[in-house]
Amino acid sequence: MLYLNCRRKILDELIDIFDENGNYIKKEMKSVAHRKGHWHKSIHAYLVNDKKEIVIQKRSANKDFYPSIWDVSFAGHVGAGESTKSSAIRECQEELGICLSENEIEYLFTNPEKLHYGNVISNEFVDVFLCKKNFNKIVKQDEEIDDVKVIKLEGLISMIENKDQNLFPHYQEYERILPILKNIK
Repeated sequence: MLYLNCRRKILDELIDIFDENGNYIKKEMKSVAHRKGHWHKSIHAYLVNDKKEIVIQKRSANKDFYPSIWDVSFAGHVGAGESTKSSAIRECQEELGICLSENEIEYLFTNPEKLHYGNVISNEFVDVFLCKKNFNKIVKQDEEIDDVKVIKLEGLISMIENKDQNLFPHYQEYERILPILKNIK
C-alpha cells in the first residue's frame, strides 16, 4: 500500500521486512525500516538499448538519501507482497515512462547493501536487473528524478571504474555488474 499526498508523491509505503539471512519477518512502513535499519528488498536496473547506450538518472535534490547524485537507470523499493521483477517493471513505468515486458528484463543477482546517510539506515537485499529495450521517449518522474541522460555504456563503465564522486556509491554492486556491462553485445 502506498501513501500519497495530493500531488501523487509517494510519502511512505508498506514493505516486507526480513532478517539478515533473508527470512521474512513482517510488514512495516518504509520510513520505519529506514529509521530502524531493518532489512528489506529493493531493485536496481540498468536499461540498455541496441546502440550500447544506457540510461542514468540524477536523483532529486529533495531526496533524504543521496540527493542530487547520478544513479542506475531506475530503482525502487519492493512493495509488501510484490515480486522484485514486477517491482522493476512498475518502477521503470513510474520513473521513466517506459513499459517493459517480461522478456525485456533479466534478473542478474542479489546484492546485500548496507548504507547510512543522515538519518537513513538502509539495509537492503537489492535484486539487480538488466533491461534491454530500444526506447524513443523518456518521461521522467519529477518527484523522484531531477535529470535523465542516455550515455554510451563506456561512459558509465568509466564513471564506475574511476569511482566518480557524482555517482551513487553502490560499490559492491558495481564490482559485480562491471563484467556484465563490458560484455553486452
